[in-house]
Amino acid sequence: MDDHKQVNKEIINLLTRYVDKNPSQRFGQILFNLDINQFVHKADPAQYNHLLRDIHNDLSEDILKRVNDRISLIKNK
Repeated sequence: MDDHKQVNKEIINLLTRYVDKNPSQRFGQILFNLDINQFVHKADPAQYNHLLRDIHNDLSEDILKRVNDRISLIKNK
């Protein structure tokens, strides 16, 4: 369980750094920009009336990976 707690803290630290670098973004934007919240159909969100995918059962490790992947993608643009 300590690993889970540590992963959650890593996610929070990444969010904090992202907020510091992007102070004009709203929290909801940040959740989408870092790929934490996702649409059901990412390629065409309107196809499912912009429904959000339920991330309740996503492991913290999976969310951390998505955040890290997104940050890497943003840095390489």
